[in-house]
Amino acid sequence: MLKLEHIKNSKSILGEGPIYNESENSLYWTDIKAHKIYTCNLYSKEVKSYQFSKQIGSLAFTKNNKIIATTDDGYEYLDLDLKSIIPIVDPEKNIKNNRFNDGKCDSLGRYFAGTMDNNEKETTGSLYCYDGKNITLQEKNLAISNGLGWNMDSTKFYLADSPKRIIYVYDYDLDTGKIYNKNKFAKINEKDGFPDGLCIDNEDYIWSAHWNGWKITRYAPDGCIDSTYKLPVPKVTSCNFGGKHLDLLFITTALFGLSQNELKHAPLSGYTFILNTKVKGQKNNLFKI
Repeated sequence: MLKLEHIKNSKSILGEGPIYNESENSLYWTDIKAHKIYTCNLYSKEVKSYQFSKQIGSLAFTKNNKIIATTDDGYEYLDLDLKSIIPIVDPEKNIKNNRFNDGKCDSLGRYFAGTMDNNEKETTGSLYCYDGKNITLQEKNLAISNGLGWNMDSTKFYLADSPKRIIYVYDYDLDTGKIYNKNKFAKINEKDGFPDGLCIDNEDYIWSAHWNGWKITRYAPDGCIDSTYKLPVPKVTSCNFGGKHLDLLFITTALFGLSQNELKHAPLSGYTFILNTKVKGQKNNLFKI
């Protein structure tokens, strides 16, 4: 039995985008609905929150330990101490109800991030890539762009479209940053909820969070289910590896949309969890400037 614990004082409305900061030995994540970024020092387990004026879907670090994030208004630099936001580029400034959601950097530092209809009604989501100079459209006609990542040698790219209950796999050209040859990697059964955030370990197995599914699933590279990890909350939103040995799986969850009765049966909803695994993950890639 693997050890699972929750981080005290980490309750979020909609926790998302966990990312490990190696230089600080700390965990960062967002609370999208509360417009906050949380940090947890893994030495002391002290949790801090930083309030902003808009929803933050994902974040990444630069080599200078600065934060770049995706928000309601595209790609922006954030300063936690000053609570400041510096706009960079917004490819969807003319799409009124869209916001950015999940995002990650590839091994060369390009920041891939997807969008969604904030009302979760229209299929107006797309996937973009920002390389520090140019932003390119990679995919369109997504309901909720979610759960992205690459295998160890950056030849495969994974992307979840949550309402469709599908995780897709693409071939990936690291030299050009292009995705192609789209195929269905996994189809999630209705009883298992919806695929949300994902990450990939150093054996190229995919770990996928289940919104309304009470679990994390580890898939083999061929799409077969290798193992599942039950959680005491229904809305599991994302996961990512970190820690000094990269063997800790950080798991964000949500209480958003749960009734009082549901919260009574799942009181840890919204907390961020740490699962001690027997495998190692990949290092988080830094954004190139």
